[in-house]
Amino acid sequence: MPLSTIQRAGLGIRLFMLGALAALLVSTLGGWALRQSVQTTLWNSFEQRLTEKAERLVGGLNVMPGETEVRWHGRNNDEFARIFSGWYWQLESSGEIQASRSLWDSRLETSRAQAVDDEATLNRLIGPQNLQLMGIVRQVEIDGYPAKLHIYGPAAETEVELARLDRILLFTQLGLVIALLLSSLLQVRLGLIPLRRLRAKLSEVRAGTAECVGSHFSPDLDPLAEELDLVLARNAKIVTRARGHAADLSHALKKPLSILGADSALRENTLLHQQITSMSRLIDRHLTRAGSGAGSFSQIAVAERIAGLIALMQRLHSERAINWESRIDGGLFWRGEPTDFEEMLGNLLDNAAKWADSRIVIEAFVQQHELFIHIDDDGPGLSEAQIKESGIRGRRFDENVEGSGLGLVIAADIADTYGGDIVLSRSPLGGLRVALNLPA
Repeated sequence: MPLSTIQRAGLGIRLFMLGALAALLVSTLGGWALRQSVQTTLWNSFEQRLTEKAERLVGGLNVMPGETEVRWHGRNNDEFARIFSGWYWQLESSGEIQASRSLWDSRLETSRAQAVDDEATLNRLIGPQNLQLMGIVRQVEIDGYPAKLHIYGPAAETEVELARLDRILLFTQLGLVIALLLSSLLQVRLGLIPLRRLRAKLSEVRAGTAECVGSHFSPDLDPLAEELDLVLARNAKIVTRARGHAADLSHALKKPLSILGADSALRENTLLHQQITSMSRLIDRHLTRAGSGAGSFSQIAVAERIAGLIALMQRLHSERAINWESRIDGGLFWRGEPTDFEEMLGNLLDNAAKWADSRIVIEAFVQQHELFIHIDDDGPGLSEAQIKESGIRGRRFDENVEGSGLGLVIAADIADTYGGDIVLSRSPLGGLRVALNLPA
């Protein structure tokens, strides 16, 4: 697996992978060491058998008077006497090569013998009938005449034991790896429970259902949770202080602006009056945005809250015969600050009531963890160029001040605070559709 993939993996996956790697490494190295140890033991045991047979054979070697060749004069009544028994000896002296009866008329190609291991004295050789043989070589000297004695036995006995050991080790390793993987998975699942609890608590804080993270997660995570609470408390103080400063500044500015706007002499100056009005709207807009998203969150019944706003709009625009239609499921809820919700929907419904001819339809639904509220009217609507000029460009609300009205600007600012947006488009009723999209 590429390193970049591992780095992007979650903490649980990385811990599990490290546990799996450790399990494979430990079981592989342990199995290899055990096999090497058993193999060495089997080879030593087989070599011991060959050594005992070699000592017995050396006892039957001698040099006859008048000869210079070492010969074997022992009895052929053991495994070396049975033809192709798998046990063979071969004596190489100055004269003719002598061999056990078991070799019959064949001979061992001792020059092709190879050591089974760098540290072992055993040799491996292909014998009669293409059988694998293992044997030793003994340098002997009888009555001053040197000779070389080769003793070989069937390697199948050792190979069968090693194959059986390999099967045992394989199943043991598989069982050990599975057990270690399961234990690693269990450790990861149990070990990350405090982290999951901490994450869930942070989600509650973000959603507004809890004010702090708290403690009692684990001795390792409690200090982190305490630091998070301190950061949250510090940020809350900063936000509260900033809101207070914004409110103080707005009130300090609005009073002289109100006095200026009420002055009859200044009102005659159209340009100056427009600038005073624009400044007042800017203060209202930024004051509203500074306060949005910072209150106490609660679960808001969408249908009930919009029904109350519709009743308010009907009173405010009672002089107009507007038919209000609400198509909202009573089970829809949104979590946020209630005054923010009313500020957004109140401005949007008020704008619709101002421009509608006779009908307004409000729909709300949840799709892919997002709340959609559509407000359609049968008024004149807006052209594509007017929609672009309004500052709502089909995506998130632009941060510029120019727009189609202060209410729409404030609603878009609050929606942006919650990670939502407002989209303007043509309505099926012929007028304007205002789509408010908020994370559910």
